[in-house]
Amino acid sequence: MLGASRRFISTTCRLACEGTKSKEVPTPEEAGWAYNHIERKKGMYKPQHSITEQINYMKSKSYVDAYKGLPIYRWYKRNIKGQSKLQPPPRLFCIDKHGRFNKNHACPVCRDEYLYFDYRNPGLIEQFLADGTDQPIDILKSGLCKEQYNQLKAQLLKAKEHGTITFGIEFRNFDYRQWYKTWTSEPGQPVERAGVRLQDIHPDPLVQFPTFKNDKNNDWDEWWIRHDKFARKAK
Repeated sequence: MLGASRRFISTTCRLACEGTKSKEVPTPEEAGWAYNHIERKKGMYKPQHSITEQINYMKSKSYVDAYKGLPIYRWYKRNIKGQSKLQPPPRLFCIDKHGRFNKNHACPVCRDEYLYFDYRNPGLIEQFLADGTDQPIDILKSGLCKEQYNQLKAQLLKAKEHGTITFGIEFRNFDYRQWYKTWTSEPGQPVERAGVRLQDIHPDPLVQFPTFKNDKNNDWDEWWIRHDKFARKAK
């Protein structure tokens, strides 16, 4: 009987200790992690995910159901207090240096826990490029904060260097006689594509500015010479 009672007491103490430990361990939401199912994220930390998890997430059904195959900024709209006729300027950042959200309604990339710009995932970068070009769209159209927009341009350049994004380079003919004294051949003819010269489509320069007229040998800035004349008219 004594051994059975000791086993009962030890089992009860173990269960009680496990119950107190489970109460002490907070849930992810209580610990302050801002997951996608949490709407108000101000003051919470953005979870950190690897690039493999991001690529798998963009191929998952939850991503397709959330964005319907459209760019992630397509249905984004800033929450503005009151009525505003003009679009407000972009924010400086949505996540502070400690990794916490400083706004409940973050930009399209900051609000999703899996998304961040990386040259190894060109699918996300290409969503923010203008159609048929390798240039990013305007920051107001993208809805990004300035920190994420700068990150977009940096990762876009890195993707071009690593070859994860394909882009066209204009063909150029160089005059090698400028650098090599023994070079005698002239530069090649301008390249034509489909019978159209690139110089005709995009002339250089695109805008012709008139020559600046520099006023010299006159008294246009010597106002005291004309002061007496205008002062008499005023009287």
